[in-house]
This record gives sequence, structure tokens and C-alpha cells, in this order.
Amino acid sequence: MTIVRVALAALLAVGGSAAVAQPAPAYAPPDYVPASSWLCRPDNNALCTTGLDAVAVAADGTRTPVPFVPAADPKVDCFYVYPTVSAEPTPFADMVPGDAERHAVVAQVARLSSRCRVFAPVYRQVTLAGLRANLTGGPALDRDGPYRDVRAAWQWYLAHANHGRGVVIVGHSQGTILLQRLIAEKIDGRPVAKRLVSAILAGDPALPVPAGAAVGGVFKTIPLCTAAAQTGCVYVWGSYRAADATPDRRFGHSPGGGMVAACASPAAPGGGAGELKAYLPRPSVAPVSDPPWVEVRGQLTGACVADDQGAVLRVSVGSGRYADLLAALLGHDTRPGWGLHQYDLSLTQGNILDVLDAELAGWRG
Repeated sequence: MTIVRVALAALLAVGGSAAVAQPAPAYAPPDYVPASSWLCRPDNNALCTTGLDAVAVAADGTRTPVPFVPAADPKVDCFYVYPTVSAEPTPFADMVPGDAERHAVVAQVARLSSRCRVFAPVYRQVTLAGLRANLTGGPALDRDGPYRDVRAAWQWYLAHANHGRGVVIVGHSQGTILLQRLIAEKIDGRPVAKRLVSAILAGDPALPVPAGAAVGGVFKTIPLCTAAAQTGCVYVWGSYRAADATPDRRFGHSPGGGMVAACASPAAPGGGAGELKAYLPRPSVAPVSDPPWVEVRGQLTGACVADDQGAVLRVSVGSGRYADLLAALLGHDTRPGWGLHQYDLSLTQGNILDVLDAELAGWRG
């Protein structure tokens, strides 16, 4: 999670650089035929189907086992793009994933394999090293290459694996930035949009929509989600503590010109506050016999809140046995402006499962 936090901070800072772009090598699309080009795919899905058992912990300390069961025959797919995590020393990653990429997949999307077939392509993202070099005076990086990789993976998926199935698109941070462009250029307003169950764009710097509207702006025909059972819509948010009054946020910042940053939370699609059903790694103070994940129940709430800067998901810790521990966790090592960015998908993972249940109940493809 620390890697994710540092990387995305750098990513957006680089985005404002006026330096001359560093040319990327001549582009050649990756070969997405081999299963090794995917961190998860139905024929290579161990990473997304094992080691996901959890214990649910209620506000009063009651513990309930939550065994993980992958879906036997899911009727939809999930296409996921991970955030900036590559620890390679070059500006752009290669096609050999490391532990950081694998950890991101497990923490952010693997649990969704209880509802969908997960497709998680490896892509040659902008690395931590590339971002750090740029921040210390190096040239800006040409990020078209990572986008074209994601586009190539999506096109392979549509041509060889989709077969008309519904698809949930999931991303975080750099992954969300690339997917937002992919949706705008290759899905919005096209026939393939009929296959879109929903898009879950966590940690988005901004998805602009016209003030007071649920559709328009970047996406011309794909609206914000306003009900759990709604399909063909988008969830988008950046997470901040309720009391975070940082004057210059990096996420959920309205661009102006009559456009505002959208916020649609899977915890409360209709607006207002909703319980956050977070999944977090087992803390070091927990018994070693505990499963590797903790589901937090009845202790966190989140609401999309608009202000002068834009709109973000405001997170509150309620009373309970572990309130101090959760408050310390969510307040630890934060950087002004970045909020709870590293927890965007962790805080809402149980809510995303609930949303998928509601969407799939009426999905006919």
C-alpha cells in the first residue's frame, strides 16, 4: 500500500510538468495470447482464487469466519487494470510482473472472482523509478505506451474471450486514468457499451460532468450510477477522512468551466451516507491463526460530499471496540492532498460485491 501511495502521488505530480516529453521506444503491442501476459485469466487464475479467506469483525468485537468461495460459473467478467506499483529501475515496466503487481491484484480485485471471471492484464506501466526521475528534474514521460497496452489487452479480450458476455471494468489510480480514456474512446456510444455492467473507477483525479447532471463531460452517454441495480453506469470516487480540510486536494477536484468532479459511491449509490464494508490485510497484532483478511463491519461510513474544490468520498470512523485502531490506520502516514488514496478499493470492497449482486440479479446480457 505504501508503494501505491507514493507512486500515485508522483503520477499526478508528473502530470502537471511542463518538461519536454521523453520519447518512448517504438511501440509494439504485447502478445496477450499467452496466459503469462495476464496476472489473472480463467486459465491462469490461482492468484485471484486463493488466500482470500477473511474474518468479519463487528463493532462490538464479534468475529465471524468469512470463507472465500470463487464463483463456479459466473455470467459476467471483470476487466481490471492495476495502479502504479512497478519497482523496476526503468521508466517503463516490462511484461514480467513482480510481487507489487501481484499484491495489487490480490488486494484490489481477486475477491471479485466470487462474482465474475477476472481478467487482469500485465501492462508496461510508468514505474516508480520513472516518476521519481521526472520529479527530480528529468523529462516528462510519454504515457501513451501504457494506454496502448491496456487497449491491446481489451481488444484481445473482446475478440477472444468475451463472447458477448457482460463486463465490469475496474481500475485504480494509473489504472483508472487509462481505463477512463479507454471507455471514452472505445466503449462510450459504441455497440460494445451494451455489454458494460458497470465501471468502477477508484482513485480518479477527476471525472468531469456538467454541474447538476449525471451524464456528459468525458463520457457522453454513460451516466453515474444512482442505484445499486443500475447497469451501464460508472462509480467514481477518491477517499478522504471526514475531517480532512486540505486546501489543495489531488482527487475529486472540479476542472471549472461549468464542469464538476463526479462522485458516485458503491456504498450509497443513491447518495447520502452508507456503511463501508472494508477488507483489510490481517494486522500484525492479530493471532497468526487468523485468515489473511479482515472484513470490517459496522464501523465505517462514507458519503460523497461536494465542496468548493469538487466532490470526494468522506470517510468516518464510528464508535466501537476497534475505533481507535481504525482511526490510527486511516490517519497513518497520509500526505496533504492525497487523503486515503491507498485504501480507495479496500474501503469499499464489500460494497462492490453488494453492487455486483444487485446488478447481476437483473442482468440478461
